[in-house]
Amino acid sequence: DARTALAPHTTGQIYANFLHDVDASAERVRAAYAPETYRRLVALKDRYDPTNMFRFNRNIPPSGA
Repeated sequence: DARTALAPHTTGQIYANFLHDVDASAERVRAAYAPETYRRLVALKDRYDPTNMFRFNRNIPPSGA
């Protein structure tokens, strides 16, 4: 597939806006952010959306989920 063919020419990083529904798994979403950035996003999610109401489109689940 195209992703495999282009892999040698990429940095290996993921741009969150380019994740589509088919490949927006939890692992790919997490990989789109630096570890510290992802931790900050989880902290925001914990504070403002602890029930994960806004869970669509590249979800970052709260730590309790």
